[in-house]
Amino acid sequence: MLELPKEFIAKYRRLLGKEADDFLASFQMEADNGFHLNPLKDLRQFASLKRQAPIPWNRENGRYGKIFGESVAFLSGVAYSQEPSAQFVARVVDAQPGEKILDLAAAPGGKSTQIAADMNNQGLLIANEISFSRAKILSENIERSGITNCIVTNHRPDELAEHFENYFDKILLDAPCSGEGMFRKDPQAIKYWHSDYSSECANRQKEILKSVLSMLRPNGQLIYSTCTFAPEEDEQIVAWLLDNYSELSLLKIRKKDGIEDGRPQWADGNRELKNTARLWPNKIKGEGHFVARLIKSKGKNQKNKVNQLRSNLSRNDSQNLQNTFKENQFDFPIKQIYRFGDYLYLFPENCPEISGLKVLRLGLQIGRLKNKRFLPTHSLALSSLGNKISQTYDLSDYEFRQFIHGDIITNLKGNFVKGWVLMTKQSNGIGIGRYSDKVIKNFYPKGLRKTIHDQPRS
Repeated sequence: MLELPKEFIAKYRRLLGKEADDFLASFQMEADNGFHLNPLKDLRQFASLKRQAPIPWNRENGRYGKIFGESVAFLSGVAYSQEPSAQFVARVVDAQPGEKILDLAAAPGGKSTQIAADMNNQGLLIANEISFSRAKILSENIERSGITNCIVTNHRPDELAEHFENYFDKILLDAPCSGEGMFRKDPQAIKYWHSDYSSECANRQKEILKSVLSMLRPNGQLIYSTCTFAPEEDEQIVAWLLDNYSELSLLKIRKKDGIEDGRPQWADGNRELKNTARLWPNKIKGEGHFVARLIKSKGKNQKNKVNQLRSNLSRNDSQNLQNTFKENQFDFPIKQIYRFGDYLYLFPENCPEISGLKVLRLGLQIGRLKNKRFLPTHSLALSSLGNKISQTYDLSDYEFRQFIHGDIITNLKGNFVKGWVLMTKQSNGIGIGRYSDKVIKNFYPKGLRKTIHDQPRS
């Protein structure tokens, strides 16, 4: 039985009145699991996942259920585990191809992967995380999802604001909060709660929002979300924004399937606050969330001064790389390639200048140079650009387990020539191999290798 703090119970009995019993009872119910399917991948052979119960507010790609870390669906980036209510936030963002979007507190990457899929890898997504260890996890999830238009950064909000004044079409701030909405999913979060915790979080959220607003272009949208029930961090934060920033106004959020209006009476009584959205675990199949969508009106002389990134390849490197690509039948645009040490990244079109930024991932890592040879990387295999590798080998279930373990693939089906091979499973890239002497040598990253004893589960 989940033991809630007495002060928490008293607070929500005071706020909710007759609704409190159902609300508090919901904490003793089991949390709902969910995942979203990735439309950047080939989903044709994953009918069993598609048939699982849809999440109402993400009916096209959201499903109730679990995804296992050893499954083909997970390792190929076809599916991403994500709590059902959290999937509503990206639907409010409503990302469009070609937009410039910032996901400011993005780790572990559930919302970023949804946003990138909605953008169809067109435009620019910057996924930022202040914690370096969490930013590394974010980068890994971006890679596995086959995303090519994303820059992963590791900065405080005020540091980013120095680079991106009036720049983004949309900014998502899934704000660091008291986490009340995740208590039953993560009971450890209860240990951090105390009666002043929400006020402390609200003060931190206000400081972050000051940086956020300077990065939003005129007519740009701010999507503010939390996974807490606390009015101090929800309606009261939005009321503070409206009071202190005259250029901001609230946009309506489409609500159905049990999602409710925000509660103006918990802030300053401004009826516009009904345009925000609340997800209650006693009224939907999901955890607690709050979402608001605001627009910044057009002001005077608000132009961004962000320069575009250019390739840093020397003339000699460019020529050598063109020759190497030609030999291997690759056709990546040289003008969009940036070199970090031995690694080569294909950065998004209209990519901003990155000098002074801590970048973990710059678009798509396509390969590395080793003794003037080009070695395609795991990232390339997981993206749609993996089809630039001319040879493909579809792994059987047994060979899939071998390959994930790091073994050489023998007894091959089909004919191959010496060179690189895209290894696939259920029509999706899973890694890189190289054919030579009647076997395919394994280039699956050593840090990802694992033993799978059972048939791979989708």
